Amino acid sequence: MRKLFATVMTLAGLLAVTAPLSAQTATKIGYIDTRRVLQEAPGAQEARTTLESAMQGFQGQLEAMQDSLQAMMTDYQQKSLVMSADAKQQREQEIIQKRTGWEQRAEQLQQQAAQRRQEVMAPIMERVEQVISEVRQAGGFAIVFDVASEAIVSADPALDITPTVIERLKASAPAASGQQ
Repeated sequence: MRKLFATVMTLAGLLAVTAPLSAQTATKIGYIDTRRVLQEAPGAQEARTTLESAMQGFQGQLEAMQDSLQAMMTDYQQKSLVMSADAKQQREQEIIQKRTGWEQRAEQLQQQAAQRRQEVMAPIMERVEQVISEVRQAGGFAIVFDVASEAIVSADPALDITPTVIERLKASAPAASGQQ
């Protein structure tokens, strides 16, 4: 509800700012669905495949570490009744250290995954942004909103420039996907 209120207030502010402009000239506004554009953009499927492969590697590492930690904990639980207090304390410290190491490694892998995602998607995003700008300029749009940001509550489908952007992206793509 708060987000809807903020969105309505933002749109009201935009209307207040653009109202004087529209009295002089008609302000043309459009919107785009970047989720759909990124789904259909040339090279996007290949990028998703590359990312999925990388993520499987990261996930495999995390699962192996988690299995090792779980085995250590299970072993401790089974043997704890016959261990001395010192042995229990030492084993608990080992488990804590292993868990801390696992958490640190998990964070590192998440950062590596985010960096890899950025590396793979950056060229596609740059091209998408360039084409959106070209379509905005060619169509005479003053503002282009993104419905993927969920900032638009309702819009006229005639203002949707998503198909135009997708067509231009596909038209400007290299002939063979291997020529990137």
